[in-house]
Amino acid sequence: MICAYCGQEAKGTKEHIISCAILDLFPECFATIDSIRGKVHLGDPMLKDVCAKCNNNRISYIDTYAKEIIFDYFVRKYEKDDVLNFAYDYTLVQKMLLKYAFNDLRSHKDDTSFFTQNILDFLMNEDIVEPLRNVTVLAGLAVNTSPAPDYMFGNNKIRWGKNPVFLSNSIIEHLNYETGEISHRSENPRQEFKKMSFSYVFRFNSGQFLLICWDGDISDDDLKTNNVVLQCQYPYTILSSQGDHTLSRCTSETTYHFEMLIDVSWGQGIFDDITWMRGTYLDESQQYLKEIETLWQKEEGYLAKRFPR
Repeated sequence: MICAYCGQEAKGTKEHIISCAILDLFPECFATIDSIRGKVHLGDPMLKDVCAKCNNNRISYIDTYAKEIIFDYFVRKYEKDDVLNFAYDYTLVQKMLLKYAFNDLRSHKDDTSFFTQNILDFLMNEDIVEPLRNVTVLAGLAVNTSPAPDYMFGNNKIRWGKNPVFLSNSIIEHLNYETGEISHRSENPRQEFKKMSFSYVFRFNSGQFLLICWDGDISDDDLKTNNVVLQCQYPYTILSSQGDHTLSRCTSETTYHFEMLIDVSWGQGIFDDITWMRGTYLDESQQYLKEIETLWQKEEGYLAKRFPR
């Protein structure tokens, strides 16, 4: 076997697509749902194309950091108006998401040409602390504002997918505030970005990240334009070497359950108005949903013991 990271001939070891250290934070999530292949299995999503030296030494520091940051910030749930002061190491966040994207691409035998030797060296070398220019990372809080509690969809706390749909306009075209009539937009093309190689969305319980990988030859002007559109048009925060940002909710009642849809900021606002008109934000409704969530958390504890990972 040729190791996917160092390129040397070696015996393969098991490499988790999403770090085992992260999966251990959510023991109730004991099943893997592979929507692309249409399969569900009781086991972790893994590959076997990484040598022991890379798996246990060269890239293990990335998983160590990933566990720390997710445990510190995203194991807990947040309310719809919560704001999180998020302190992070931007280079390590880039490495974390790139590693998981690379693993996922290989698991589907997809195109991995973006991962040049320079990118692989970036991942394998802990001493490289300068972030990559042609990678943008955005983050926000995933909060369920819908009337459908989490238990209706099961333990989908860890999710990821390639090339989520960045909408160019709101899903809802018009909301009549007098009658409550909702008009959906008949056409809503994807937002086009110059020199985008691919993108990923990652959900780690209450933390949602967008990884965008640009072609290596993207110009400074195109990169700046793309990032301005991302920052102004979507309810996410662009992360940077500053390493300290405020995160707020990036999901609506629809996009919380369908993370592959990236709605615009004003679209999220319209959905919030619909949710408010429906009465989901009433104190009575919120109290009822919290009671259901408490019961579900007890059930999760039981499931974690019954189906150990």
